[in-house]
Amino acid sequence: MAAPINEGAGPGPAQWTRSGLAVVALCFAINMADGVDVTILSFIAPRLQSDWGIGSDTMGNLFSAGLIGMAIGGMGIAPLADRMGRRRIILAALALMSMGMIASGFATGVSMLFAMRLIVGMGIGTVLAAMAALAAESAPEAQRNLAVGIVQAGYPFAAVFTGLIVARLLPVTGWHALLIVAGAITVILFPAAALILPRGPAGAGGKASGEAGRVGTLFAPAFRKRTIALWSAVFFGLMVLYFIVSWITKLSIQAGLSETNGIYAGALYNFGAFVGTTAMSLLAVRVPLGKLVPTMLIGAAGAMLLFGSVTMPVAETLGVAFLIGVLLQGGYNGVWPLAASVYPARMRATGVGWAIGIGRAGAVIGPMMGGYLMAAKASLPLLFASYCVPLLLCALASATVDRLSRNVSE
Repeated sequence: MAAPINEGAGPGPAQWTRSGLAVVALCFAINMADGVDVTILSFIAPRLQSDWGIGSDTMGNLFSAGLIGMAIGGMGIAPLADRMGRRRIILAALALMSMGMIASGFATGVSMLFAMRLIVGMGIGTVLAAMAALAAESAPEAQRNLAVGIVQAGYPFAAVFTGLIVARLLPVTGWHALLIVAGAITVILFPAAALILPRGPAGAGGKASGEAGRVGTLFAPAFRKRTIALWSAVFFGLMVLYFIVSWITKLSIQAGLSETNGIYAGALYNFGAFVGTTAMSLLAVRVPLGKLVPTMLIGAAGAMLLFGSVTMPVAETLGVAFLIGVLLQGGYNGVWPLAASVYPARMRATGVGWAIGIGRAGAVIGPMMGGYLMAAKASLPLLFASYCVPLLLCALASATVDRLSRNVSE
């Protein structure tokens, strides 16, 4: 067996610097804004359906609009970060998110809301890829998995408070005002990003000038198998994750909870996601991600079967929602440190961006299929069992990504 390689690492500081910590903290805050912008739709979904008189299938299409936008952003815009630099692309993505989110608050019909969620998704898909690359490049080599994982924890951390705030304010303010406030949060981050983000095309130069941003480089002999395995992991993982994120409130109500408790179940799921992602990030310093990620995802499949198949009191139902968050999103978010280690710096944003774009196909299918299954009156046990299959495939693909990235012979 050939010796392990480190071609995915790229240049970086020998130890933590003040500017590196500031960049990672900023990426965490931006990912918090992403968490607000994405999950708020799931929290307001029951009220929105009631106000507009739309079914679960139409709501599933609205969920998928943002995911389609993420695919466009990840594949079409994020690769430009390898040519033009992370700073310009992240600032452009924040502008898209702000504009789309605030405009969503003024939507008067499904078509307009669909279009605005598409724009929001384009910004989020772009910024997710650029942030993963930037966080990896700002951290010491030994701490890269920790840095990328901590950035991912911003998403569920914000989603927790989003759920709690929506549960309190939705009956008072309505959902339009909540969407506008969510957009204002992203606007506030723009000047901070302009101040902190480093100038210059991180990862560019030399060979990068001819290769950066080209998707064909992802299928060079050294990267082909890794790219296919990574795309599979992201596709199947996001298929399950966005089904849960989009429908957790509705599923909890269907399991017997009130609307308010259903929103709390969504908040607890996201709190579990924050706890799980943080735990994964800390454990990744000592435990190989190729073992840690599949273990957590297999545990998530068991928790999902329990949630869907066993009738439980309110406290236990909320507890299992929390556990699903710990294992599912905590485990899945370990895929992104893996992704950041697959490619060298000159093509990292392109590689991660295309993984996000391909994965969004699964993210689109996940909530959309869930909506149609619920519209067809599928039972909860069948619903959750159906999503355990792609979850196990994600676990297998994640282990494969780790194995292929470690050895030249692969």
